[in-house]
Amino acid sequence: MDGTFEGFDSDSLFKLADGTYWLQAEYSYWYYYAYRPVVEIYSLNGVPHLRVVGQSQSVAVRQISDVIESRIAGEFTGWDGESEYELINGQIWKQTAYRYEYKYKYRPRVLIYGASAGKMMDVEGSRAVVERIR
Repeated sequence: MDGTFEGFDSDSLFKLADGTYWLQAEYSYWYYYAYRPVVEIYSLNGVPHLRVVGQSQSVAVRQISDVIESRIAGEFTGWDGESEYELINGQIWKQTAYRYEYKYKYRPRVLIYGASAGKMMDVEGSRAVVERIR
């Protein structure tokens, strides 16, 4: 896996070292922290699953390709229900579903991808539903 792994949750996105992206396809919560763990994608009853090697927990996943990778242009202070963030690629995204979480980072990495609730912005593990406004 590329980067940190913090387990399974709703609509989690996993970037593998080969550059592919896998989206969690079913709800399952499991907390497990590891930095760049070795994972395997295997088929269970015809459905791809992701598992950290050496662990028994797995989750159904599906491969996706429409992921935007960028950085926040400046400070990220978390989510307040109406948060707006400009990315270094010039795009501006606004939070559309209420969620409050304070988390400070300067120029953090951002992944934006389609999930079950709509477009999801993941800022180094902190996620919210967003829409592009520019």
